[in-house]
Amino acid sequence: MLNGLDHKNRMRLRIHHLFSLFIVIIAAIGTYWELPKTFFQQDEWQTLSTITYYYNKGISGVIKSFLPADAFSHFNPLAAIFPWFEYILYYTNFSSYAWQSIILHIVNSVLLYTFVFFWFKRKGIAFVAALFFAVNSIPHQAVTWVVNTNSYEVSTIFILLSLLFFQQFVSEKRHRRMHIFFSIGLLFISLLFHENGIFLFLFYPLIVLLQQKLERKKLLPILSTVMAVFVFIFFLIRVPFFFGFLHRLPAITDITHPPIMVYPYRIVSYIFKSLAGSVIPERNLIFVSEQVTRLAYPQFLTPDNLPNPYVAQSIVFDMMSYVITIFFACLIIFFIRLTQQKKFVERIVWSLIFILTSILPYGFVLGKAGYASILEPKFFYVASIGVSMLIALIIASLVQRFSGRRIFITGIYFLYGLYILFHVFSVRTYLDNLKKISVQRKAFLTTIQSSYQRLPQQVIFFTQSDTAYYGMPDTEKNLPVQVGFGKMLMVWYQKKEQFPSCLYEDHFLLDLLSQGYRYCDGRGFGYFRQYDKLLATLKENKLLPEDVIAYSWNGKTQKFTSITGDIRRKLKEVLDLQ
Repeated sequence: MLNGLDHKNRMRLRIHHLFSLFIVIIAAIGTYWELPKTFFQQDEWQTLSTITYYYNKGISGVIKSFLPADAFSHFNPLAAIFPWFEYILYYTNFSSYAWQSIILHIVNSVLLYTFVFFWFKRKGIAFVAALFFAVNSIPHQAVTWVVNTNSYEVSTIFILLSLLFFQQFVSEKRHRRMHIFFSIGLLFISLLFHENGIFLFLFYPLIVLLQQKLERKKLLPILSTVMAVFVFIFFLIRVPFFFGFLHRLPAITDITHPPIMVYPYRIVSYIFKSLAGSVIPERNLIFVSEQVTRLAYPQFLTPDNLPNPYVAQSIVFDMMSYVITIFFACLIIFFIRLTQQKKFVERIVWSLIFILTSILPYGFVLGKAGYASILEPKFFYVASIGVSMLIALIIASLVQRFSGRRIFITGIYFLYGLYILFHVFSVRTYLDNLKKISVQRKAFLTTIQSSYQRLPQQVIFFTQSDTAYYGMPDTEKNLPVQVGFGKMLMVWYQKKEQFPSCLYEDHFLLDLLSQGYRYCDGRGFGYFRQYDKLLATLKENKLLPEDVIAYSWNGKTQKFTSITGDIRRKLKEVLDLQ
């Protein structure tokens, strides 16, 4: 792009790029600045627990952790390797995970800027697209849930690099075979992190088919040949799993497969839902669905006069997503008719195809999760590439269409600025709320560890709470955490205590309300919320009251207090009488 420019103009262009990227980077950092002050959520604890299990198994465990549960499940060996480096380097140092996630998101924002600039040849469009991608609140889970880093942010880096080389393949007449080989090769690497880029095997041929007839005849055979080679390689990798020669040790997720006819329906329905979900935040779509339920289906209101979530967030949510998608499609057609340049029309269509096809891989999600009407926000991280470009192109086409009307153009940029601020505010509000919860959760662990640096060989933790959290019935009072507190404690102490892998088998203490005790390989570990079960376990396993560490949580005063001495005395009195 810099060829043909004199030295002065090249320097001016480089300065413009650096200044634009500086703003994008500052915007991304400012949006996610509070993330390192938060803490691990639900999935992160499960990931740490799983890695610890395989790590303690030795080399065989490490190798088998890379394998899929069966031939049709995820096979993401690079996504499995990546957490091992995180585990060794960071372990439970959350701020390191958080800054890594922010940096990777910035890398994707910079790559998007580069791709859009080379593809559209307009630095203004590249800046508007990259800035929106950097602060977009809709797929924020891909950044804020640090366990998603390897599956979404890293794989997206390779997707964007693949797009860059594909752009060179389409637009440059020289070295086309090399460009498409690198493009599909990088796409292949992204698939080894996560299959969210597999839609490009459909997207790339569609883009080639949109080219002029002469170019199409040149490009399609090369593209087809290279894609066929990599598909064949991917198939060869899968062969051992089809015959059951290799398999993962325990299945850690629901991998049940739906009937084959479910998939065509999902493909069509996901295409219809993708545009609505990639433009409007999930919470806003849920709000609209609930209001429609109130108006149209009052028979599905609960006794508290609230919309039944099973109706509002499934059938009504689907219906509203379809309606909103059709509305946006009509709006885009309107913008296309306003656009004067053919190139803008082509790029808008290109971006729209990208959005619609990028959601398709999630139609093959296994288990119960595949039937959910509400797609997880992180699923829209790759789609956000197309949304960012679409927004930038629509703004650019409107500015060009009304170039003589400054007030109108100022209004367009003003609305864009408000939209950016809305997303920045949304992410920061989410992180502020998460930070309050995170401080509390981390305090539980650090408070206990500060008093008990080392644990007994057979330790049992006991906590009592006066409040039930996360929709639990009043009879099941628990700490305000999203995963089993016993598992959190086990992982938190793992580096010092070196618990054996058998304590991590079968999701022991992982579920939110789980309680229990296990002894294996010379170590015992337990966690209880109910005193009667704690007492019964001590009697059954002939454990001493001195093995118990106990704390009490008061939800009203927000105080976490040690009651170890009282509980030990109480247990000793009961046990001495028997």
